[in-house]
Amino acid sequence: MAAAARGLIFIVCAALLVSGLFGKTFSEAERYGYLTDIMPGDWAATNVWLDSTGCTLARGTWLALCEDGRLVPIGERALADDPGHALLLNAWSAATGRRATLADVARLNTLLNTLGLVTLAGLLVALRNWGAAAALLVLGPAEYLFWMGTSPHWSYIGMVSLAAVLPLALLARAEGLLGRRAAVAWIGAGLVFLACVALVRESIGIMGLLISLAALCWSAVKARRSATKIAGLLAVAALSVVAFTAPRLAVAARDASFDMVAAERLERHGLSHTLYLGLGFVENKLGLIYDDDFGYESARRIVPDIVPLSSDYFRLMWKLYLGYIAQDPIEVARIYLVKAGLMLERPTIHPGPPLGVVIAVAVLHFLALSAFGWWRRIGFSQGLVVEAVALAFLGLFIAQGVVALPSHMYIVPANALVLVLAGVIAESILRALLSCGSLVLHRASSRADHRGIRS
Repeated sequence: MAAAARGLIFIVCAALLVSGLFGKTFSEAERYGYLTDIMPGDWAATNVWLDSTGCTLARGTWLALCEDGRLVPIGERALADDPGHALLLNAWSAATGRRATLADVARLNTLLNTLGLVTLAGLLVALRNWGAAAALLVLGPAEYLFWMGTSPHWSYIGMVSLAAVLPLALLARAEGLLGRRAAVAWIGAGLVFLACVALVRESIGIMGLLISLAALCWSAVKARRSATKIAGLLAVAALSVVAFTAPRLAVAARDASFDMVAAERLERHGLSHTLYLGLGFVENKLGLIYDDDFGYESARRIVPDIVPLSSDYFRLMWKLYLGYIAQDPIEVARIYLVKAGLMLERPTIHPGPPLGVVIAVAVLHFLALSAFGWWRRIGFSQGLVVEAVALAFLGLFIAQGVVALPSHMYIVPANALVLVLAGVIAESILRALLSCGSLVLHRASSRADHRGIRS
């Protein structure tokens, strides 16, 4: 009954706090409608997604374009683009029987962000982390839903939230914070969400996978050599890897189902191109420039007939990238330090402190409470789990910006975790004050009883 009551209260609160801004943002997506027949979207890949939905209606395929009677892989036109948005729009067109528009893309981003917000807040409620859940429900709508657009970037804060579900559920189960049935349900949902995240944004999927594997390692330590538990953890690890390969599985299923033109380019982001160009984001003595064309020309100087963004291209980029690290590790380290400073010196939430201050405060808070065992003293073990996962994601976001692009657009999705950290810290302070107050009252009562006995 208590769990049902908490669920009902959460649904009511979520509906009151989220639905208003969601409805406004979702309905205002129609303002993109006038662009549908006048001009394309400003993100090139978005227009390819929409063309792909037309092919879905005509031929029943997915992740493909219909060109001159042939089926062309979408990756040949939407270069180095993750397939998630196109796949979801294909499914939507197949279900509704109409071609997707720019307004539908904006609505999709709004739906993905809302799903991430409500799901993460729901898991925090299940963990009884009231402070973090309240921070998300009260402050989150402005971060998740106040803006929307037609490029994939607008959905990334929702993807971060969904990526956090699996590691949170795994650690919560290991620490006894979720019952068996609830843990199975959340872990199962987390695996589905990891597949969704990998489809929409490969780099965030990598973060979710790495932190989930770390959570599984910790769970194995807590399993105390139980063969049954270890077997279950290994199964979850295998399923996590499979979930992360969802983009490859979707492409493989398409190729097996339809007679497609052979793909020359990778149908997802690919990391090495970005890592190589990332060395050129700041002034450097390596002579590198952060520009896609610079990367293509670098490859053509070595292999003149190489196809940009093909598997061979990405393998060559790995060689070039690792070669520069071996050639001048000190210069590479300097480049990375400069980029780290660019991210840490700026706030991600306005008004708010720089991200470096936020992370420093959270790390000190986490270390202090862990070193002195205060998490258990104040009855807040769930805070330890939630703060650990949030800090792990923030660390990987910083690492992503350091090795790739330290753009504000790519670090802002971490605001989901900044809000979670704020809620954890606020609740820990409140619990500590209540604990100290209870201790003072208990001591005062004991002294009064002792005086009474003496008299």
